[in-house]
Amino acid sequence: LLRMSRLVRVTRIMKVFRFHWMKELRLMLKGLIGGFRTLVTAMLLLFAVLYVIAGLATYLLGRDQRIRDLGLESLFYNLPISMFTTFRCLAGQCDADSGAPLPSILATEFGTPFVLGYVVSYMLVTMGISNVILAVYVDITMRAAKESEATTAEQHARESLRIARTTRELLKKFASAEKIFSSYDATETAQTMDLTPASAHFTDQVLHGRLEISKELFLLVIQDPVVQSLMDDLDLPPDRANLFEVIDADGSGTLKVSELVQGLLKVRGELKKSDVVATSLAIQSLQELILEMRDEVKLAQQQIMRKLGGL
Repeated sequence: LLRMSRLVRVTRIMKVFRFHWMKELRLMLKGLIGGFRTLVTAMLLLFAVLYVIAGLATYLLGRDQRIRDLGLESLFYNLPISMFTTFRCLAGQCDADSGAPLPSILATEFGTPFVLGYVVSYMLVTMGISNVILAVYVDITMRAAKESEATTAEQHARESLRIARTTRELLKKFASAEKIFSSYDATETAQTMDLTPASAHFTDQVLHGRLEISKELFLLVIQDPVVQSLMDDLDLPPDRANLFEVIDADGSGTLKVSELVQGLLKVRGELKKSDVVATSLAIQSLQELILEMRDEVKLAQQQIMRKLGGL
């Protein structure tokens, strides 16, 4: 259990991929995952080519007496060993057990037929198949990365559209509540409010009018279950009774449509450290500005007093 908990803690490292400066690494990983099938197919193709070349080497070289005389029988003894030897030669490590270059030994012993076969095989695999595989893999990887970016952009656009629709429905609830609330007499007190379509008829033109929401109306509206569900969809904090003071930045006691929309969109989601730091820096800058204004006012006051004293 302790090891599992440690493993879960290690998985937190994946959170670093959320940072903006890790965008290139995310694209590379997405491209690698997207091109994995192409990579497997390329490995199967290379395996097939190695199988054919190693089969010929086993049949032609492994049974030759001259290979036994040279002490190279262990390199072409059977098909799997011949495939490994062929892979080593094509990868650039074509040496015998003694350290001597294997192509030179075999070329000296078998002459032109081996040289032609070795050159053709090397050109076919290294210059031909490997470059084709590399080109196709790079193309598939880049295409997968671009498709992933397009999918992410589409999801972002879809999420933005969903938020806009949810905010619009929430504004309609406030507009409906404001219309019902304004119909009450001054002596009436509203404890609850029915915001169903049958209780109030409104149009989108109400949202573009002079809609002002008081604190009492705001507290009444957020008690509606449908409004609570819409706020949950917007990922608003659970302490919604205090949202009015947070959104009402100018302290006017009422919220206009622009204030309500901007305030709700800013408080949605989890609180980040950057939000607290930005607020602290803004307050510090405002304090410095007020102190500078105070010093300027004092200086102007002293100048005025000196001029008045000289009269």
